[in-house]
Amino acid sequence: MSIADQLNRSILLCRDHVAANLTDQEICHRFQSTRVLLVSNVENLLSHSGQTAVMTTISLMSRMGVQICLAIPEVEMIYEQPPFEMGLLRRSALASSGQLISIATVDEANHIAPDLTFLLGDTKVPECASADWRLVGEEWCGALIREGTGAARSWKAQWPIGAMVSASLAAGEVFKHVMRGLPFRFDGDQEFFQASQYCAWDFGAIAIPRGGIDLGSVDIVSAGAISQATLFVLTRLPGVRMTGRIFDEDVTGVSNFNRNMLTVVGDLDSRKANLVSARCSSKFSIEPILGRFTADCREAESLAPVVLVGVDDIPSRWQVQARAPGMVVVSGTSHYGVSSSLHRPSEPCSGCLHPVDDVTAFGEIPTVSFVSFWAGLMMTVRVLRESLGKPYTRDRQHLWLTPLRMDLRNAAMWSAISPRTDCPVGCAASRVLRLRGQFATRGQYHPDSCA
Repeated sequence: MSIADQLNRSILLCRDHVAANLTDQEICHRFQSTRVLLVSNVENLLSHSGQTAVMTTISLMSRMGVQICLAIPEVEMIYEQPPFEMGLLRRSALASSGQLISIATVDEANHIAPDLTFLLGDTKVPECASADWRLVGEEWCGALIREGTGAARSWKAQWPIGAMVSASLAAGEVFKHVMRGLPFRFDGDQEFFQASQYCAWDFGAIAIPRGGIDLGSVDIVSAGAISQATLFVLTRLPGVRMTGRIFDEDVTGVSNFNRNMLTVVGDLDSRKANLVSARCSSKFSIEPILGRFTADCREAESLAPVVLVGVDDIPSRWQVQARAPGMVVVSGTSHYGVSSSLHRPSEPCSGCLHPVDDVTAFGEIPTVSFVSFWAGLMMTVRVLRESLGKPYTRDRQHLWLTPLRMDLRNAAMWSAISPRTDCPVGCAASRVLRLRGQFATRGQYHPDSCA
């Protein structure tokens, strides 16, 4: 199990921009030689959000093969943080050394000279290093601010969505640091990897009921990176309940370690559906369906009211959409881009959004941990808001996000989805549109005749 095999998908992503003559080993060395210091005082670790920020940061950065040094006190974990061991937080983090990517160590800070330093909340700057960024945020929003450029507060919230946002932003800065140390194919590409002075993301604050959130029955298509990111998020949300099934025929491969958030190196060759079901078993009852979701599989006739689709294959999305009786939430990635959308039965479907199969997508897909994680995080928030009766408005049915430069105004693009007469699914919205077109052609169309 070589370093290059474990980081294969991240190497492919780097090759979008780096000089063609670089070897895989040279790219791997750049990741492996990067040292990150993560610092927190005890106050910031007394909340679930603070603990989640630390553990998510460790997971996302470790899956890039970098070395992490911890300067944090020991505290009891408030909630489980799978795949980390439950118990003492620092001990659990240290025990993950070499377990997420075999070359990625997590160690105590012993007067090292880090390449990058991240502080949690209002933690003081350590004497051994100068700080680069602070991870800050609230229940639904997270940010990364340059040390000395803004005020920071300690993490207090138990609801940890903002904590995972800030961790994702921090992981993006580490990736950009790695890229800046490699020769580019074109000088102009350096603009994509400039360090952020400040970046943030706000999903929109909504109240969490004291009794928690019951998502009901949920089916999940694929046990890969996006679905694992979704369940990584869901298992950290206090009071969230659900049951369901997860469809996947695949086994865990070496190249999955760089982004599959519930997977450790000891899971090699294990069934992904079984693995995910077991990792979530203390919180959710998820039945593994050991097979690929297809139109003619027995389970396709009885899909749950909520279906989460975490596959990049477009025809597979069409098949799910055609058989889902209720809401379908779809997330996918392409290089540095993330797409997320929600489709109710009467609305334009995933076929309207993606009406043509991407025949140019072949072979192994370039990706990195934080990009896949954003896809799962976005999917989770959509489901939560729908369950709480606070869905995004119609003009936000689709979100395209570029998490590499979250400091830029055009990093996120919200949009409505229009029905299409050539929708490959033939959804209700597309049928209405075709019928209106027929009436218009015959001179019988009235605006409200098919509403």
